[in-house]
Amino acid sequence: MRLNLLINLVIRDLKIRYRRPALGFLWAFLAPLLTVLIFYLVFARFLKVKIAEAPFTLYLMTSIFSWGFFQGSLSASVTCLMDSRNLIKEAKFPHYLIPVSITLANAINFLPVLIILVIISFFWLRGLPVFILALPLVLAIHLAITAGMSIILSILYVRWRDLKYVLDAALALLFYLTPVFYPLALVKDSLPRKLFLLYLANPFVGILNFYRTCLLKGFYGFVREDAGLPEMAAVPLIFALLVLSLAAWFYAKQKDRINDYLSY
Repeated sequence: MRLNLLINLVIRDLKIRYRRPALGFLWAFLAPLLTVLIFYLVFARFLKVKIAEAPFTLYLMTSIFSWGFFQGSLSASVTCLMDSRNLIKEAKFPHYLIPVSITLANAINFLPVLIILVIISFFWLRGLPVFILALPLVLAIHLAITAGMSIILSILYVRWRDLKYVLDAALALLFYLTPVFYPLALVKDSLPRKLFLLYLANPFVGILNFYRTCLLKGFYGFVREDAGLPEMAAVPLIFALLVLSLAAWFYAKQKDRINDYLSY
């Protein structure tokens, strides 16, 4: 029953999202592509930034598309319980299904974008790395982290309504602390060894480089000395397990109070 309800919530979210836009589902690809174009013009054309690991456009696409899934899910989930309070009061079901459904809807948007990215990478680099087989793993870890954080944030928001603005600032900061548009080698050369290791503890460093390792032929050879595949996967995986555990504990503790907060 919960699975059917979750599926219906996902379908509802997708219908609402693409009910009015003329280009519909294409915006899932076009919106991040416009961001890639802006970053390319600023950094590659005007500032003449070059990286050795991969063509700069592909480097940007892998990071901005995957980051967009994470950021979009959290931004939509943080207010979702408050936005759906009438539905929650009318139909009694676990509150966590709503942020999870939003995350899954964003994942459905992300999948065709990821497939397009695989095709572009194949023709641009004349092949794919063997690590493409690990793509489902990084996607699962990414989804787990995003779903867990979405649950936690949506519960926190019903009590602290300023959280949305804090989240926007935190996501902006995290964006620049993650190698979205600059190479890992630049960070290594700029920081002392201990600070660089602390930087690698950011799970999104591992996730973005894991995506690039899976999608960009030849990329792994440039980063394996600094962040090998085991480390690249281990940090995000451990973080995913911690976030999901925290989300389950936090929901169990707060579930009886959520409806009371929604009434304020």
